[in-house]
Formats: sequence, C-alpha cells, structure tokens
Amino acid sequence: FSVSFCFYGLAMDLGNFGISTYLIQIIFGAGDIPPKFICYLTMAYIGRKVSQSGTLIIAGLTILANIFVPPELQALRTSLAVIGKGCLSASFNCVYMYTGELYPTVIRQTGMGLGHTMGRIGGIVAPLVPMISDSFKSLSPIIYGSAALLSGVAVLFLPETLNLLLPETIQDVG
Repeated sequence: FSVSFCFYGLAMDLGNFGISTYLIQIIFGAGDIPPKFICYLTMAYIGRKVSQSGTLIIAGLTILANIFVPPELQALRTSLAVIGKGCLSASFNCVYMYTGELYPTVIRQTGMGLGHTMGRIGGIVAPLVPMISDSFKSLSPIIYGSAALLSGVAVLFLPETLNLLLPETIQDVG
C-alpha cells in the first residue's frame, strides 16, 4: 500500500516544484536509475529486508525533510524529491520479489494478488491526500513521508529471505 501511495503521491506533486513539468519528469526518470541499481545489489548481497526497509525509510526522510526546505532553494527541494522518488521506485522492485518470498507456495499467488490489490488501493487513495490538505500545505508531505517511514520500520519486523528456501506449506512459515 505505502509504496504505491507515496510513489504516486510524490509523482502527482510535480507541478509544485516551479520547474517545467517535462523537465522534472526527465529528472525524476533519470533519478530512478541509480537507486534501482543500488537496490539490486543490496537485495543480492545484503538482503531483501534491508533493501526494502532502507529504501522506504530514506524515501520517508527525504519527503519529510523537504517540508523544512524553503521554496527559494529549488535545487535542494528537487534533489530531495528525486532521491525520495528514486528510493520509492527501487522499493517497487524489491517489494515484488520480497512479497513473493514471504508467502508459502500453497498461498503465494493469493498473497501476491493481495499485495497487488493493496498497492492499487494505495495508488487510488494517493490523489485524495492533496484534496484534504488545502488548508495546511505541509499535510500532504507529512502523510506521504510518515507512511513511507512507518512502513520501512514495519519491514524490519519481517523475516529475511536471502539465501533461504521458500516455505512450501503454511506450517513452514511459523
């Protein structure tokens, strides 16, 4: 839920950077490449839990930090947003692999379907946040940043799946 929620929420905020929407889209696209590469390496050598948690926590912190950056420092605001969106994009890659590895074989596709559904709900709910934050401008980034940060912390309570056999039955999970 949180990955899609924050990703689409941040992507819909492109118009508030004071830069051409097309230019910021190119910058955001180019900014997705390094975090995805780094996430690929960390998933392969450090683990899925660290990768997923790290990308979400960094994204949450950069979104929240952007609240305190004055609008005059446009380059810094854009850089923080690019880092945040890049981490969320890398988190998308990690969440698909990690989610599949957490569920036992007998319910893996059901679990993946549930995960995809929750992600879509996050994408559906994301545009509603700016509507409720008309009176308090910083409410949107507070909600998006907090969601990413809390999700990143929650991932720390999940098991690591790197170099482990996938569970076959529900009993194998416990």
